[in-house]
Amino acid sequence: MAEIGTLQENVLRPQGLHFSGLAPREIDVLRLIAEGHDTPVIAEKLAYSERTIKYVLHELMTRLQLHNRSHAVAYAMRQGLI
Repeated sequence: MAEIGTLQENVLRPQGLHFSGLAPREIDVLRLIAEGHDTPVIAEKLAYSERTIKYVLHELMTRLQLHNRSHAVAYAMRQGLI
């Protein structure tokens, strides 16, 4: 466990990644989607443009081969991210 903590602290976090391979911004977007918020509300809450939120979600879904927002939320829940 100590080695995992060291990996997270020294390798992943400086690159803006989480042990799951998701960036904190991606996790924030997934959490807000899970809470039922739509793109404009998520953009406002995170102080990003709607286009940025759509881009983050598109890149995440493409990278993980997820089919839609529901699938993305289910993935995040199974991984214990939200």
